[in-house]
Amino acid sequence: MSNLLSIGSQAAQANQAALNTIGQNISNVNTDGYSRQQVDLVAHPNLGGVYVQDIERITDKFLTQQVWTDLSSYNQSSAYADLSSRLDNLLASDTQSISTALDDYFGALQSVVDDPTSTANRQLFVTQSDALVQRFNDLDANIQSQGDTINQQMDSYAGQITTIASNIADLNAKISVAEATNRSTNEMRDQRDQLTNQLSEIVGVTVVDQSSDQYSIFIGNGQPLVIGSTAEKVVSVLGTDSSQKELAVVNANATVNINGEITGGKVGGLIQYREEALNDARNQLGLIAIGLAESMNEQHRAGINLNNEFGGDLFTDMNDDFLQRKRITPNSNNQSDINVARVEIQNVDQLQASEYELVVGDGGRLTLYRSSDGKQIRVDQLDNVDDDPLAPLSTAEGIDAVGQNQVYIDPNGEFLSFAVDGIKVTIQTDTDLMKGDSFTIQPVTSGAEDLSLVIQSGQELALASPIRISTDIDNQGSGVATVSVTNPKAATFATAGEMSPPVKIVFNDLVGSTTGEMTYTVYDMTDPNSPVPVGALDQTYIAGNDIELDGYSITVANQPKAGDSFSFDFNEDGVSDNRNAFALSNMQQSKLFDQGSYQDLYGSLIEKVGTRTATAVISQQANKAVLDTSISAQSSVSGVNLDEEATKLVQYQQAYQASAQLIRVSQTIFDSLLQSL
Repeated sequence: MSNLLSIGSQAAQANQAALNTIGQNISNVNTDGYSRQQVDLVAHPNLGGVYVQDIERITDKFLTQQVWTDLSSYNQSSAYADLSSRLDNLLASDTQSISTALDDYFGALQSVVDDPTSTANRQLFVTQSDALVQRFNDLDANIQSQGDTINQQMDSYAGQITTIASNIADLNAKISVAEATNRSTNEMRDQRDQLTNQLSEIVGVTVVDQSSDQYSIFIGNGQPLVIGSTAEKVVSVLGTDSSQKELAVVNANATVNINGEITGGKVGGLIQYREEALNDARNQLGLIAIGLAESMNEQHRAGINLNNEFGGDLFTDMNDDFLQRKRITPNSNNQSDINVARVEIQNVDQLQASEYELVVGDGGRLTLYRSSDGKQIRVDQLDNVDDDPLAPLSTAEGIDAVGQNQVYIDPNGEFLSFAVDGIKVTIQTDTDLMKGDSFTIQPVTSGAEDLSLVIQSGQELALASPIRISTDIDNQGSGVATVSVTNPKAATFATAGEMSPPVKIVFNDLVGSTTGEMTYTVYDMTDPNSPVPVGALDQTYIAGNDIELDGYSITVANQPKAGDSFSFDFNEDGVSDNRNAFALSNMQQSKLFDQGSYQDLYGSLIEKVGTRTATAVISQQANKAVLDTSISAQSSVSGVNLDEEATKLVQYQQAYQASAQLIRVSQTIFDSLLQSL
């Protein structure tokens, strides 16, 4: 009888626990992160009844880990796709497009070509030039604004990661204490998993479930974030590019930068977008701006204005001393004292839309890392060099970098100079460069920001050629002469408003020739009555070849005849001359870069960003589908099914009622025994 009462009591308690657990499940059916629980009942031996062994939390560790992985992947692709879409819309917008502004600029320039005497046309070109500069400045400012927003997000995410990691560590400690005192930890484990979900959304992590039921969480390439009840602090720090924030872990010994190791999560998306798309877009834009300024300035300086003066810079001098120094930044941890560091633009057609890092290794060995393609270029610093040193760089692949990547180094004590990709880098220190020293080199990054208009008046526009060509009226051949200025600072143009000396080219038959070959002689016409030969007499004429003189180059096309001549003198008051304006206008289609013209390069930028955006959106959609599948699989195991719980509710309710009936039967038997006494 007592055994029956005990069995009934145990059964009632067990079924009551089961009903309570079902109630807990039903009440939390809509609670985020809640895992279904169930009572594990075990029979006592020898007809001893039943007892509750455990209230089990139903989860699948593999599925949970998969959800964390997929959360990181989805949030990375989502962050990248969202930001890339904004950049795509920005670059393609008519109100922001460089291509549209270039069309307006060259359209105004064509008006000047059509009528260089028009004051209105000249001023319109100045106005459109200023509008083009403003478009570059505004677009660059918008790109930088995205960078500033990313910096703010990095600050915010660093704080969120630290807070979540601290909360997980606290739960690790609480779970450990609860386990030691045989208290339920199910809800705390749910909270910990939910926090890990949130952490995975922000950044990719590796979670190790220790045998002690403690989570150890690692970030980057194994940097500890949470170990047991201890959590490290994550902070945002300035990177090698001081305009960009990066993440670092602060531990007991040091602050460890983990930015280059982070993948996954929103932070991974921000970093990937900034490195792949945003920095590249700004470098491409800067490359176009520098190419525009340098090429336009060079051609504009080859013409003369309405005051018979050679033109000055149309746009910013991109080799201004301040801008050269701005392009290279020593690492703040460098041991050597930098006296001078500068980067000069030498060849626009060789420039790359890239940043570089120069690192000093063992024995002063220098390695240049190019970010655009990951090439590593070794620069061996020499103790003694020739007057004209030239050393090829070897890449990481072991292929010598030649042609556009040809490099010379000229170290002299603490002086180092080398050239690569159209730039010349000069570093002068007060002490030897030390192992570990590094420099960030950004030749084109701020090009669009630095662009400004120098010319302010149409009167200053140098639209005419400084050299007037006179074709002798008695010429019999088909020869046509053209001239281009190669050096406006040459001695030929040393005296303002003059060309010294004026010259004449006279053609003659080649003596003894039976095939009609021609020669030419250049004469100094300072005294027209007494011409003086310039250089050798009777030089062989090849149609279309340049005749190089001091500061200018003459080309005679087609076929002149013996006795034909062309005279060249200063083009004084050539207000209607549009030859330099025409040369400026032709630059719209000139292939100044590897990828083509200004607009070709901008078009390739839009295409590249558009392709990346489309790929990112597809990746986002695919990762969302994978994540939904993982969450569904996890929910099928851990989620609360109301139909299933309702069935169990009836089952355990009946079992509870039966248990109560056992107790009543036991009581009835006991009462009968008492009455029989």
